[in-house]
Amino acid sequence: MKRHLFVLFCMAAGSFPAVRAQNVHFATLGESLQLALDNSAQIQKSRIDRQALEQRIKEGRSAALPRVHLGMNFDYYPLLPTNLLPGQPFGRADYLPLQFGMPWQFTTALNVQQPLYDESLRRSAPVGNVTRSIYDLLTERSEEEVIFNTALVYYQNLQTRQLLRTVDANATKLNALQKITDLQYQNGYALPLDVKRLKVARTNLEVQRQNLLTGITVLDETLRFLCGQPLEAPFQPALDLEHPAADSARWLNLTLQADHSTEYKLLQRNLELNKVQSSSLRAENFPKLSAYAGGFVQSQLPDLNLTNNNSRWYGMAAVGFRFELPVFNGFRRRYKATQLQLDALKLQADQKQLLAAKNLDFRQSREQLVSALNALRSQSENIGLAREIMEKMQLTYQAGNTPLTELLTAQTALSEAETNYWQQVFAYKISVLRLLKAAGHLEMLK
Repeated sequence: MKRHLFVLFCMAAGSFPAVRAQNVHFATLGESLQLALDNSAQIQKSRIDRQALEQRIKEGRSAALPRVHLGMNFDYYPLLPTNLLPGQPFGRADYLPLQFGMPWQFTTALNVQQPLYDESLRRSAPVGNVTRSIYDLLTERSEEEVIFNTALVYYQNLQTRQLLRTVDANATKLNALQKITDLQYQNGYALPLDVKRLKVARTNLEVQRQNLLTGITVLDETLRFLCGQPLEAPFQPALDLEHPAADSARWLNLTLQADHSTEYKLLQRNLELNKVQSSSLRAENFPKLSAYAGGFVQSQLPDLNLTNNNSRWYGMAAVGFRFELPVFNGFRRRYKATQLQLDALKLQADQKQLLAAKNLDFRQSREQLVSALNALRSQSENIGLAREIMEKMQLTYQAGNTPLTELLTAQTALSEAETNYWQQVFAYKISVLRLLKAAGHLEMLK
């Protein structure tokens, strides 16, 4: 399946121009990963979210600070309110209706309120630290995704380039063989059918080479995009595959600590956040105490002239304490507490499933690595055998003791052996990459 996807990816864009090789910067895997981390929009957005979190934490803490309100009212009463006064002081048995005040009223008020005791606010204070750790883990997870995706494209790019080198080497051998065949044909030792067979083989190599060039162009641009480089920049991965499996012992000795993985830590922090929220919710049943102070001045005027010397200003001030005790809120807290309990059960189930999935993923990734390593060793031996057969067949063909069909068969077998070898080299590299991801040690690639 991986091979089929890779071939489709290589054939997907036939209209991209080839990249010129002059002044090419060959980047190592570590350099490419660092560039990708430095220029990733995903990581940058995670860091911006982290900065925005700090502002939300400060916003939450502001609830414990004093509240100061200054207000001004300018009112006009076309009809003044009527008040009823007892009529006995005025010699009447009923009530006396009277209108007080003037139609224009100007009021300025200042209120100050300071919370003194709020248990729910105190218990919610740890939310800031827990949420910080959650956002830090989200940033770490984004970095792991960037590392994995960039390394995958890097290895696919190297694989395609190495396959192109193999095709070019086979084309060189085929051209040399064609010269020998043309000479034999001119001397009457080769048949016209032999010449046609060589032409078909060369055409197949040219088509394969063109597809690989297209794949290289696509992968080059994808790698530049991931590394934050201009799409036209001469930026290519460096090739260092002299001993592709020399580091196998290091990777085979990796161990899994699933509870140290980023995903598990995220679930653990969310459980902590759930506990803090539950504790803060229970504290809403506690009483609240706050202090307040306020004052206002008011003036009543017969008209809009604020500078009227006959206007009078009257003031009032008050200080005190406000006590609040929740009695009944329609069972809102009970329903909310039940929701938080259910969320905690889901998180615990996710943790259990994650541990099992991590162990399975690590186990399978390690088995794939062992299988890829064994296959690589077999392909290394196979390519040596195919090369030995090819060299002997070429000598016997030049001596006229072997038909061209057998020589082409041997050369095709060598080409397939070389292709399979390099595909297995990068199958091993990608197996290492997946093992590091499963073990949570992708940072070891940097």
